[in-house]
Amino acid sequence: MDVFAPNLPEMFNNAALGLYHILGIRKGTGDRESVHIELEDIDLEGLLVAFLNELLYQVEEGWVGEEFNIEIHETHLEAQLRMTPILDRQHDIKAVTYHELKIIQENGCCRTRIVFDL
Repeated sequence: MDVFAPNLPEMFNNAALGLYHILGIRKGTGDRESVHIELEDIDLEGLLVAFLNELLYQVEEGWVGEEFNIEIHETHLEAQLRMTPILDRQHDIKAVTYHELKIIQENGCCRTRIVFDL
């Protein structure tokens, strides 16, 4: 999956939305939950993998992110996620991989390619 955005937080947000799209998630109704996450990794690529794996964990627990407030400082991510229950999903993703993963920041744009293990 190719992901583009004008900055890192938006690129992570777009990666999350792409993940949910691939999973074919249908949102349910009901109580929403606010989730706070903090992640640290050795580089931005590791941080992106950790973030998407956290979202996969939330999906397994029956929650999908609706709103994201993401802050990234070097190799530290802090995010406030507004979660809603999942009604249904059509596909599974086993893992987010590091295959071909490189975050490129140039000319006011961030981009990456993410490969999932289906």
